[in-house]
Amino acid sequence: MVAAAKNYDVLCLQMRNYLPQQESPIQKETLRFLDGVRAIVSAGSPIQPRLDAFIPEVFNFRLLALKWLCSQPDLDLQHLLDNAYQGFESLLGNPRLALLGENIMFAIRCNSRVTKHMLGDSNSEQLADEMGSMPETYDRFWEALEAQSDNEAAIRAFKDFSNASLYIEFILLATCLIDEENILATDETIDELAFLVADAAQNYSALATLFGLVPAKSKMKQPGIVSGSANFDEDQHLANLGLSDFSKLF
Repeated sequence: MVAAAKNYDVLCLQMRNYLPQQESPIQKETLRFLDGVRAIVSAGSPIQPRLDAFIPEVFNFRLLALKWLCSQPDLDLQHLLDNAYQGFESLLGNPRLALLGENIMFAIRCNSRVTKHMLGDSNSEQLADEMGSMPETYDRFWEALEAQSDNEAAIRAFKDFSNASLYIEFILLATCLIDEENILATDETIDELAFLVADAAQNYSALATLFGLVPAKSKMKQPGIVSGSANFDEDQHLANLGLSDFSKLF
């Protein structure tokens, strides 16, 4: 089961795929979350302000997804994880979604590299124990970290790291809904999603290096749309910032 949790940015996608197996109230929460994603994508207005306001919902649903998936030992999600990249690769054949698909694949590569180093050989029991110590909402999570560490710069950087991961999660799911449900998303919306996911992936990878979660590596091949990111001191480590182990879940 731990394999299902090692790539956090597909958790919401997994919950959608396993919707028929869910019982109320989990199923109700999944449907509500999906409706929120659809509303943002189909609004025809800039995505980022609406997504920023929705980030706590993505965080809270990710926690719900982790807990539910960890309680389902009979679910074999390894196949889904192994084929996440290939699934989005099919978007390259759709001229309207090709750039978005390319940037999503870049994001998946970044995420896979980071989570591989973060969790190592963790098992489902260890993950469940870590989940038990986590605050249950976005606001409480950050309140707990702020109470634990007086390093405001570190907290701010880690929040950027977490939010970058949540951006990726939202955009992966949104793209699936656009592709599979034919949601009416404008060309401007699709272009913005492509920019946001590439930017989030670049920042996620850079901040993971800053925190020492992954070793420094030569620059990865960049996707079609990326924005510049700051230069980071790669010698700093998350463990030196006073953040607890459960922060690795994000």
